[in-house]
Amino acid sequence: MRNTAVIWALILALTPLVNAANLRVQEDRPIVDGVFVNGHGPYRFLMDTGTNVNLIDVNLARKIGMNATFEVDLALASGKTPAAGSDGNEVVLDTAKADRQEFLYSGLEAIHNFSPDIQGILGQWFLSQFDYTLDLRGKRLEFGKQQGPNGTRVPLRMINGRLAVATSLGDLILDSGASRLVLFGAEPDIGLGGNREWRTEAGSQEVGMVSGKSLGIEGRTIWRGNAVAIPNRSEAGVDGLLPLSLFKAIYVCNSDGYIIFE
Repeated sequence: MRNTAVIWALILALTPLVNAANLRVQEDRPIVDGVFVNGHGPYRFLMDTGTNVNLIDVNLARKIGMNATFEVDLALASGKTPAAGSDGNEVVLDTAKADRQEFLYSGLEAIHNFSPDIQGILGQWFLSQFDYTLDLRGKRLEFGKQQGPNGTRVPLRMINGRLAVATSLGDLILDSGASRLVLFGAEPDIGLGGNREWRTEAGSQEVGMVSGKSLGIEGRTIWRGNAVAIPNRSEAGVDGLLPLSLFKAIYVCNSDGYIIFE
């Protein structure tokens, strides 16, 4: 029987593989062309290290004959809502291939606000199958084990099926879909730009800003500045979101359990 907990479940099936795909970078978010789902495509997808699921536009799912095989309860800002999904799918990106992939159907409203031609999101259900380098500045996604890339090395941790990094600001989810550093349980500074709407595929809410934050990883200061402040905590054990755009590149070694930040 499927329930809310199914969304957070991941099984690592690591495949030694080396290939690369070109990236488009829009508003600091990585986008790939050439995604095939069950032999249909190519499609344009967002690569999102910060989500544990894959999403596909509900209209595209219908068009290519994806049948709903399960339903889960998604926790949104406004409460829980049922979401249909499909399992047993094949995803191909260049020569990277992952079987038994699950997708949740979505209208992708928040994603379409900044890029209306994106047709889906590849999250940890796909990315966890591989070792990979995600390079925003070089605009490339390279699959396969790398030999000693330079940078700051940290243990790979997973919280609810998502990549987490221990930092001076707490345990942050490494999120290539986030454009700003976000802190949960932080009170916004009064008068610092006022409140604004923060929209994601999980809903929207009002947020503010907090100033003077310093981010450190393994004793190295990575960033200083103002962060998005969200007073409530929607997920136990998570202190915020760490955008990939703060780094030149990351190397995620799922097979050996570590991440390198460049």
